[in-house]
Amino acid sequence: MDIEVRGREQVADWVETALLVRGTRPLAYDELERLAQDEIGTGSAQVALATRALRRRADVLGAAYPFVVNDFALRARPDARRSVYASLVLMSAGSVARATMSTTAAREMEVLFEQLAEQALARVWGDVGRAVRFGWPSEVGRPQSFPAAIKWLADLLGVPAGTGYRPPIRKDGGVDVVAWRPFADGRSGFPVVLAQCTLQAELISKASDVEPRVWASWLTMDVDPVTALVVPQTIADDRLWEQLALRGMVVERLRLAELCGQQEVVGAPAWNNEVLSRLEEHMSMVVQ
Repeated sequence: MDIEVRGREQVADWVETALLVRGTRPLAYDELERLAQDEIGTGSAQVALATRALRRRADVLGAAYPFVVNDFALRARPDARRSVYASLVLMSAGSVARATMSTTAAREMEVLFEQLAEQALARVWGDVGRAVRFGWPSEVGRPQSFPAAIKWLADLLGVPAGTGYRPPIRKDGGVDVVAWRPFADGRSGFPVVLAQCTLQAELISKASDVEPRVWASWLTMDVDPVTALVVPQTIADDRLWEQLALRGMVVERLRLAELCGQQEVVGAPAWNNEVLSRLEEHMSMVVQ
């Protein structure tokens, strides 16, 4: 990734985290520059680039963006801490929150991210879409055995299980969430998304985890499924985006937030507050 792009996005994420920690108190640009210099050693030029990135995010998401960006200051909206977007900022690889997260919060983060992805991907087709978490281990009723899990998934989709060999040692075949758009006639030939969700920083290898040909032998579908990579960070580097998009649908932070809108994910507000409370100790200058 281009160093300047990476730096800009990371500083923008730090600013958003600072606003979440700060609450609804406005943060003027001169104060932001001072805090960024003192806390992360970032100069005014990089802060200006990061602010430009924030404006773009606000333009893309509109009301789903939990921060207000104007010519005078930045501030978090009153419900910002409860938002899906806040969860994604805190979950992103390289975030200040990840570096200070408790072991319990880190374990909860993995499940919460899949739940968030499940809710978002179901809305690819609006209110009629459906989605289910398929990742292993599972607490949503999925059989732990992979062969049995494939049969369980086929029944949910309303398609026959394929005849391909289902290795018992497989856990989830690289698929964490399955989304689909059923039709009222109950017939085959409907769209399906097989999604890999990752909290890792390295994305290229993860984008190829789901093998459509193999899945075609496990599920009998008339329409080839779409594969997707779901990540909590933003992906501003066009070259990286193109490499990922060649492998499947890319669903990063802005798309997740757009799909979820202002809907909440069960458990997310409490998790956000727990992580932010711990962060207040590490970002004390921001709170003052």
